[in-house]
Amino acid sequence: MAFTIAEPCIATKDTACVNVCPVDCIHLRKDEDGFSSTFQLYIDPDTCIDCGACVPECPVTAIFPNEDVPENWREYIDKNADWYKMSREDFDAKWAAQEAAVYVAKEAAGELKEEGTVEGFDAANYGL
Repeated sequence: MAFTIAEPCIATKDTACVNVCPVDCIHLRKDEDGFSSTFQLYIDPDTCIDCGACVPECPVTAIFPNEDVPENWREYIDKNADWYKMSREDFDAKWAAQEAAVYVAKEAAGELKEEGTVEGFDAANYGL
């Protein structure tokens, strides 16, 4: 069973979890293309070895074993898998509006972290 990164990562994107993963299953790294334009980090369920090294590193408690993902965030299990299975265009068509809504809410609440900033973000592009 893999781990999943859920909603608290949106607008945070703290990469401490990336640095401790022994199998490089968490992306995007800060040096990867697209990091500045994504809303959160994602775990590849096909690569994750279920070691849990990432969990204590997350400052916002966003990482859960799949069986322990809170009910209101269960869709993030599919979302993490989709990041690795879909093209970026198809992924954004499916998930970006939801991510943008969470991002806007966190920004309004003053919860946007510097690392979590999405470069060039415009809420109007998402109908918000």
